[in-house]
Amino acid sequence: GTSGDWYYPQRLGSDTNWVAIAAGDYFSMALKADGSLWTWGANAAGQLGSGSITNEFSPRRVGTGNTWVAIAAGDLHALAIQSDGSLWAWGANTFGQLGIGTKIDQNVPTRVGTANDWAAVAAGEAHTIALKTNGSLWGWGKNLEGQVGDGFTEHRVSAVQIGHDADWIAVAAGGSHSLALKLGGALWSWGRNDEGQLGVNSYEDAHSPVPALLNVSAP
Repeated sequence: GTSGDWYYPQRLGSDTNWVAIAAGDYFSMALKADGSLWTWGANAAGQLGSGSITNEFSPRRVGTGNTWVAIAAGDLHALAIQSDGSLWAWGANTFGQLGIGTKIDQNVPTRVGTANDWAAVAAGEAHTIALKTNGSLWGWGKNLEGQVGDGFTEHRVSAVQIGHDADWIAVAAGGSHSLALKLGGALWSWGRNDEGQLGVNSYEDAHSPVPALLNVSAP
C-alpha cells in the first residue's frame, strides 16, 4: 500500500472473502470469511491491535485467531466479538472506552470483563454500546453528553447496564450519541442532541434512552 488520497474506489488486493468492514478515524478494520481479523491505517493509539503504534499501509492480520465474528471502530478505539461470545477491545482509552476498568491505552486485543454472552457492539467517538444475548443493553466510555445512557455524565471505565429492559435487538453509535432498537421496532436514542441528532423533536441532550421513531425494521 501507499499513502495519498484517492477520489474513486480502489480495490484492496485480490481477495474475495471479506465479509464485514468498519471504519474509524483514519483506520479501518475488516473480517474475512475464515474468521480472521485485519486492520490498517493510523495507529498512534494502538488502534490496529498490532502490538505497536506503527501505521500500516496495507491490511495486517491481528493475531492468528480465526474466531472473530463482529467488529466495531470508534475514532481511536476498536472492538471485536469472538465466536465464544467474548468481547475484546484495543486502542485509545482516555475515557475508558475500552471497558477494561482502566484508562490505559492498549495496542493488542484486551478482553472486556469475563462474560461470554456479548451479541453486538457499536463504537462512537470515545464510547461503546453493546448488547448481550439476553437482550440487555450496556455502555461505557466518554459520557459528558450522556452517550453511555446510564442517566449520568461521568465517564465509565467498565460496562454499566442501561436500564433494566431485556428486549433490545440492535445498537448504533454516532460521535457522541447512541441509538438502539427494541423488539417490535421501537427506536430509542440518547446522548448529545445539539443538532437534533436524537430525533426526539428537541435539542436537549438525553442521559438515558428516550423514544425516537416507531416501527423501525432491524436488519
